[in-house]
Amino acid sequence: MNTKCDHFKTYCNPTPLPDYPLGRLCLSGYHLPNKYDYRETADPSVIYEGGKWYLYPSCGMVYVSEDFIHWKHKKMTPYDIGYAPTVVKHKGRFLLIASESEMYSSLSPEGPFECIGALHDDTGKEYRVGDPMLFSDDDGRLYLYSGCGGEIRGCELDSDDPTRLITENMLMFGMNTKDHVWERMGEWNEDPSYSWIEGAWMYKRNGVYYLTYSAPGTEWISYGMGAYKSSSPLGPWEYMGTSPFLLTKKGLIRGTGHGSIVDGPNGTTWVFYTICVCYAGAFERRIGYDPIGFDENGNIIPTSASENPCYAPGVIKKPHLDNSTNLIPLTQMKRPIASSCAEGRDEIYALDDSLLTWWQPRKDDPMPCLPIKLSGDPLTVAAVRIMWRDVGLSVKDGYLPGPFGYKVDVKVRNEEWTTVIDKSDNKADMLIDYIPIDPVLATDIRLIITSKPENIEPGVMNFTAFGY
Repeated sequence: MNTKCDHFKTYCNPTPLPDYPLGRLCLSGYHLPNKYDYRETADPSVIYEGGKWYLYPSCGMVYVSEDFIHWKHKKMTPYDIGYAPTVVKHKGRFLLIASESEMYSSLSPEGPFECIGALHDDTGKEYRVGDPMLFSDDDGRLYLYSGCGGEIRGCELDSDDPTRLITENMLMFGMNTKDHVWERMGEWNEDPSYSWIEGAWMYKRNGVYYLTYSAPGTEWISYGMGAYKSSSPLGPWEYMGTSPFLLTKKGLIRGTGHGSIVDGPNGTTWVFYTICVCYAGAFERRIGYDPIGFDENGNIIPTSASENPCYAPGVIKKPHLDNSTNLIPLTQMKRPIASSCAEGRDEIYALDDSLLTWWQPRKDDPMPCLPIKLSGDPLTVAAVRIMWRDVGLSVKDGYLPGPFGYKVDVKVRNEEWTTVIDKSDNKADMLIDYIPIDPVLATDIRLIITSKPENIEPGVMNFTAFGY
């Protein structure tokens, strides 16, 4: 595999998005048990339109990518209308709705969107639904799916007046903790008394309707995605036997649920999904994406989320589901000796493959540094991933997020350090950053933190050098 030529065309989960939004609970004045705020985004609704990817997540929209690797933040109107927004192209316009919101319309996927009213039936009764999904079928008919609790519902909307229900909002299916163990509550699905099913998404392929959903709850590592199948957009529905088709309980990327399925270029199909962090609260989350495929029975092939660099669509010709590279983590669970550590925030926490821990230097450390011995013999470093935690974030106090300045240096044994990434004057607010570099030999690597936002202390949740 020609990594030296192609590794610049890779992406790595969690998705590096600029200007990561503040959690909606922070902005609502909700006080968290550990008394600090957090950033989150989740519930990705994605469309592929005109050769561009448009990502509409909870807490802030919209993110746009032309190469599936670099995402630009184009703050649209409205910016945040509720959890789980969904956008669909219908009759030349783009329709937008979110949990408990009214419906919006625009001529552009980037907006601005104008409110066209609340969902209602012919009696004038208004509907406010949780986790909505809009689906425009090939015949021009329009459907709404929703559900945030024990069931998923669906109805048909007036194709010319999208706010009007023309059928009853009918039950599609409900939780089934008796037969579907993965739907049971808990980290290990130990509680059969209930399930929180949500995040409906409709995907159509070869005349088959796939109504996907997530369970048992976004706060659990057992959060995954399953599906029901039908030959009609409103059922009757048959449980897809390969459910859950997306489930990841181990590693850095875990709790992979509530997402969307999108056809991309070169015959590829992709699932975008939520990633569980949930240190500061049940809604602290990130986003990722990976390819999916279908078996001979038309069922979605079960897969796990990737956490190492993968190729974007169309870079190389490989089997349908295999877009992996030969880049592996070189730093995981190595034993660094940091310049300093805040109490209880040891340097190993930057390398332990967990989003629940982080290394944090002392406040009086003038130039925090994290040096890591990679190997006795030189290895090839080809990319770096950094995931930050902005410790002390507080909306009410005006302690807001911003860019971290840093450098990454490498060396071979006793040679001088060479800088391979210099973001000392960084102006981009990247809570997650993934940077491919020209491959370089190294036995040692170090991260140097050069600046931080005012009143914020830097925490490094993850520092990974990838290579071979």
